Amino acid sequence: MNLIKNERMESDDILVSFDVVSLFTKIPLDEAIQVIKDVTDPGIAKLAEVCLRSTVFTFQGTFYEQTSGVAMGSPLSPIVANLYMEYFEKKALESYPLKPAWWKRFVDDTNIKWTHGKAELDKFFIHLNSISPEIKFTMELEENMSIPFLDILIIRKEDGSLGHKVFRKSTHTEGYLHVDSHHHPAQKFGVLNTLAIRALRISDAEHINEEKRHLVLTFKNIGYKDHEIKKAMEKAERKLSSPKPKDQDQPQCGKVFLPYIHGVTDKIAKILRKKNIITQFSAPGTIRQSLKSVKDDIDKHQLKGVYKIDCSCGKSYIGETGRSLQTRLKEHGADIRNGRSRTSALAEHSSKTKHHICLENASIIAREEQHQR
Repeated sequence: MNLIKNERMESDDILVSFDVVSLFTKIPLDEAIQVIKDVTDPGIAKLAEVCLRSTVFTFQGTFYEQTSGVAMGSPLSPIVANLYMEYFEKKALESYPLKPAWWKRFVDDTNIKWTHGKAELDKFFIHLNSISPEIKFTMELEENMSIPFLDILIIRKEDGSLGHKVFRKSTHTEGYLHVDSHHHPAQKFGVLNTLAIRALRISDAEHINEEKRHLVLTFKNIGYKDHEIKKAMEKAERKLSSPKPKDQDQPQCGKVFLPYIHGVTDKIAKILRKKNIITQFSAPGTIRQSLKSVKDDIDKHQLKGVYKIDCSCGKSYIGETGRSLQTRLKEHGADIRNGRSRTSALAEHSSKTKHHICLENASIIAREEQHQR
């Protein structure tokens, strides 16, 4: 908020937001890799290139390679996207005669102040979309003297100054952690405190009380008590007014991770706290763990590692393969059919007992992606 608190708007100035359409999947890889080479050393650039050119995924049983853009969900993708957009915006701004009064970007979202009129703004928008065949922008102009940027609503005041408050989309549901959820009280308090800090950081003096009232009503509706909400607000105010220096923190002897079970692990945490051991809690079970993944399952027969084959008598054969399980099972099947008892323990067992070897139910019990002998 410090970036705009001293800015002034003239009557014919325009607040504008630009948003890149599907940035991650549209980044031109060759250009992005060259940008990385320009800003870092050859070793890191080579590693980044290997990662960016090795994106493989499956869909309906077929393997595909991503040949353009960067992978959604990869920790490398936001870094590459930001580096590329720095290169892109420099190129775009230097190649146009008129410049925005400010250009403030966060990855693919950009807010600008335009002082050259609507007709020139339209030309500048066309210019932005002409720089690259892949990178295309949408444009949003201020409405009702305000414009959203990330989770901030920037407001133009009558005197030319700018106000700001928390912005929520029309689809926002206020779906925060309910007071009856089986989570440690510190986690619930953390939700309250985090939103209070956000309110204080984003909302100016004119809008902060409105935001506080909104949070109080929201959390009262999901069961939180007035004193709990008040405590979170007060802690947020103290933190922002006098942040605690890091060197005053009490030294920690360690950290443990425990599932939260009310009346059990919270008592263990109190004991550990006396020894300066920090406890982090996790849910013992989540809805996500109970649902089937929407991603394609990897065919078990394409895996390699330690495998198990059962016999109808109840015994099991344990083997290891550096090739796919499917290939190894074909070999076992051929051994059994041809009675190769000397070279195959499965064939020997089948020949002596006449039992059924359940090759169709074979499974990998320990995967090994880098098998070596």
